[in-house]
Formats: sequence, C-alpha cells, structure tokens
Amino acid sequence: MNLKTLSAFIVLAEVLHFGRAAQQCGMSQPAMSRLLSELETELGVKLLNRTSRDVSLTNAGKGFLDSARKAVAYADMAIRAAKAGAVDGIDSLTVGMIIGTEQPLVGHLIAQFKRAHPETRVSLCQIDERSIGAALAEGKIDVAIAWDVSIPSGLYRQHLGTVPMSVLVQSGHELEKKELVSLADLAGYPIILPDRDRQPIIYDTYRRYTAEAGFEPAIAIDVSTMSDTLAMVAGGVGVGNAPIVPGLTYPGVSVLKQSPRFEFSYELAWAHTVPSVESLLKLC
Repeated sequence: MNLKTLSAFIVLAEVLHFGRAAQQCGMSQPAMSRLLSELETELGVKLLNRTSRDVSLTNAGKGFLDSARKAVAYADMAIRAAKAGAVDGIDSLTVGMIIGTEQPLVGHLIAQFKRAHPETRVSLCQIDERSIGAALAEGKIDVAIAWDVSIPSGLYRQHLGTVPMSVLVQSGHELEKKELVSLADLAGYPIILPDRDRQPIIYDTYRRYTAEAGFEPAIAIDVSTMSDTLAMVAGGVGVGNAPIVPGLTYPGVSVLKQSPRFEFSYELAWAHTVPSVESLLKLC
C-alpha cells in the first residue's frame, strides 16, 4: 500500500464511478479495478459494493476512507514541510476568523504557537458565518475561530474564551454620562451592524435582542470587520455593539459597559485533525 494507492481510492470513493475515477487518476479503468482488488486483498475486507448499476462504500470502506484522507493529508504536510525547511514538521497554519474574533486571547494563542513552531507560516483570514463549514471541509483553512452558536454541527470544537459585549460611541457622545448602558438606551441612535448576508446569526440575534428591548434598530451601515466598526464609530457614523476586552482603547471611541452583561463565547472549530491543529489545541 502506498500514497498513490490511497489517493486513487479516495478519488474512487468520492466519485463512486470507476471510469471517471480512472480518468481523474490518469489510468485505465481496468487498472483502477485491479488497484481496488489488490487493496481489498491486502486489507482483507471489502471496501466497495459493485453492481452493474451502482457503486457504493461498505461500512469498512467508509471507515478506511476517513483514515486514508488523514494519511494523505499528513504525508502532503510532511512533504511541504520538508520543502519549506520547517524543522518541526508543520509548515503552515491558516486560521479563519469571523467578525469580532480579533481579540487579544487569539493573539496570545498564536504567540504561543509561534514560539513552539518558529518556522511555521501562520496566516489569518476573515471568513463569513456561512462559509465556516465549507472552508474547513475543503481545507481552505485549518481551523476557524467563531462565536459558539455560529459553528455548524458536525465539526470538532473547543472552547477558547469569552469576551463581554460593550457599547461603542464616539468620544463626547451623550451616552458617556451613563454608568451602564442598556440596549433600550440605544433606541433612536443609528446602529452599526455586521452585514446580514455574511453574518446572519450575529445579525438576527442582535435584532431579536433589540425587539425584546422594545425597538427596531435604525441601521446606519453594514460592516465586515471589527476595524470597520471602530473606524465608523470614531467617525460618528453610528453606535456600535461589539465584544471588547476591558482596557482596550481606540482613538475617538468610548467603550461603555452594557447592562445586563452579555458575553460572546468563542470556540475553535476544525474538520480535520492534522498536526498543525493538534499542536494548536495543546496550547489552549
């Protein structure tokens, strides 16, 4: 058994058609059939059910497919790590972050990871709630950081931390006089919210809370990042609600305590337990 055999089996298991799988792998259909037969003989189990009309995975085949994918992923990572000269065997880590997760706790985690893997290239990218599952499943990102309720079912997940929600106003705003600001206090002010098309759960949750507070928010602008929110608040476009750690400051913005207290709970989410993700999880 070798990586070429495993890769061919993965293709066959995904397309469930010998002709198309053979074409994708650059071999003849008889060669694909022989490869499967030899693999089944070596393993001593039947991996596929084959009829004249249908090809399907057996239970053994489903289990082997998951292991084969991991084996190929690990081997690919090892090859890339060797070419990149990564002495720890992990050449890259790509982290997808939804709006609001740009927090010091994430910075602390990445700093620990970089100390453990100084040669590894770490990339951060913004993702939408709608794309978390697909981005992880397709390998576009290795791990996602998201609000707990934003994470689709079927993914692995681990708690990362919580950050209190705060009210953000332009410096000198009249709401600065209040020791605690409730959602009801925001009625009548233009509100800055994430784009509903990109962050529907955050958007709809906020709209539900304002409805419970007795008002319909007047949305001033849609934003895509925390930086957008802070910049728009500083410029006087509107009032923001965002998770802000105590002590964090931004020029032209006053961070006010919200009442009742509400916290965002952040989690790591991943689909494939590859070495980079395993190492990151050990640091949490």
